[in-house]
Amino acid sequence: MTDFSVALQTAVYDALIADTTLTTKLGGNFIYDFVPEQSSFQYVKIGEETMVDDGTKTKKGSDFTLVVHTFSRYRGSKETKEIMSLIYDVLHESNLVVAGASNNMRFEFSDIIKESDGLTTHGVQRFRIFVLTN
Repeated sequence: MTDFSVALQTAVYDALIADTTLTTKLGGNFIYDFVPEQSSFQYVKIGEETMVDDGTKTKKGSDFTLVVHTFSRYRGSKETKEIMSLIYDVLHESNLVVAGASNNMRFEFSDIIKESDGLTTHGVQRFRIFVLTN
């Protein structure tokens, strides 16, 4: 099994940060792996990941799921939905650059949650990515 995990996360981050419509909507480059304390709202966090071996006899491959979180303090869910739509446009059916491998990313589901603080809207999106060595 080949672990494409770091390369995949880097490719997702690079794709999101390169999208000027998304970064403008976020008010800057607020896309994180680790959210610093005292971060401003709104922002996106590249979150949890699962990986299972999905290789063949001749090629190494992995089947990933990756969660992307959106956080907003806008009253209501409109801003969260707009940001999530932009993320969808960047990642769904994308072929990210993962060195030495081909891949296909597909959207699986999304959810919007009101956090217990009563102020924060939390969007959750999950994508499935199949990575196979060239």
